Amino acid sequence: MKHFLRIALSLGLSGLFLWFAVRDVSWPETAAALRRAHLVYVPPIIAMAALSLYLRALRWGVLVRPLAPIDRRSLVSATAIGFAANMLLPLRAGEVMRPWLLARKEGLPLAPAMATVAVERLFDMAILLFFFGIATLTLPLPPEWKRYGWVFLGTFGFLLGVLVVLQRFPDRTVAFLERALAPLPRALSVPVVRAVRQFAEGLASLKSAAAIGAAVLYSLAVWLTLAVTFGLGLSALDLDVPKVRGALSITTIVAIAVSIPGGPGFIGMFQVGCEVALGVYGIGKSVAFSYSVLVHVLQFATTVALGLYFFLRENVTWREMAEPATGSTETTDAGTPR
Repeated sequence: MKHFLRIALSLGLSGLFLWFAVRDVSWPETAAALRRAHLVYVPPIIAMAALSLYLRALRWGVLVRPLAPIDRRSLVSATAIGFAANMLLPLRAGEVMRPWLLARKEGLPLAPAMATVAVERLFDMAILLFFFGIATLTLPLPPEWKRYGWVFLGTFGFLLGVLVVLQRFPDRTVAFLERALAPLPRALSVPVVRAVRQFAEGLASLKSAAAIGAAVLYSLAVWLTLAVTFGLGLSALDLDVPKVRGALSITTIVAIAVSIPGGPGFIGMFQVGCEVALGVYGIGKSVAFSYSVLVHVLQFATTVALGLYFFLRENVTWREMAEPATGSTETTDAGTPR
């Protein structure tokens, strides 16, 4: 029952965001903007969307490599299927399916594989803080706001330091955090300690600072590729927005918007993120909505098509894949999925 309530809430949030996105949109203006789109940019947008998935798979490989030798095709397959599931199912169900698929195929213990996905989110957060700092310093904002750009960049540096400390001294760090949070109610302290312990378990697979550096570089490559996708969308619609600065700020704001637990494919959240980001540059809501439709549809179609391709190649049924998303996965004594 609780799972169905979460699904209902996520769908309701997506509906609310979509309503906000389409409110006051001029449909003739939106249609006219889409008709003027330069189709020559469609293939490179699709290529960049596919490349971002491949780079995600390579980054994941850095995190899971110490667990066992993993075939690159298995990483790409699980990544493509998992992100396609994110597009088709609510609550980012693919984030659970992805490690389950890899653990099932490669015989990995499920818990450490799940922990690597949590660590990925930490690296994503660090890169987005970096992007947000750069965007804040370069956006046409009041001077008093620009100092927050340095705050974001400082937080990025601090987060990298936390990653290194967690990787080198996981037990001491968790123990210190438990003592520091002891005065707080357990309802607050326990989830925080549990999350940090999960991150520490995932980082334990990175045996050196060089491995952390590789994960950071892959993360940067992933998000720069996505920024190129958003920049190509600007060119496709001839929007009067600085390409580099605009692409970085759109990437960051959309990433923040889609981090809200929503329905399938981040519908609604993606559109609002694009409208907010483009509104900073004076782009009207109707044209911004057309931009969101163009980029989102191409990303959605590319991700689902790749996921479907690899799903058909895997010896797995949809019912089996749905089990980890609902928390009903059984494991063997070794901790691997059945």
